[in-house]
Amino acid sequence: MPDFVIKSKKKKEYEQFTCRIESDLLEKVRLIVLDNNLSSVNEFINECIRFSIDNLKVMEETDEK
Repeated sequence: MPDFVIKSKKKKEYEQFTCRIESDLLEKVRLIVLDNNLSSVNEFINECIRFSIDNLKVMEETDEK
């Protein structure tokens, strides 16, 4: 029988924040996490937000008529 090993993870600072997510979007996120054996929905959402921010391009509105 293999030994039960607890691996310590680097602790991150988290802040709990409540927001609403569309039901169908949340279901897609959960499926992605399950299908890809990811650590958690929380971690996946954090990674998505980081990616979005890192790749954000702000377009200026123009008053073209």
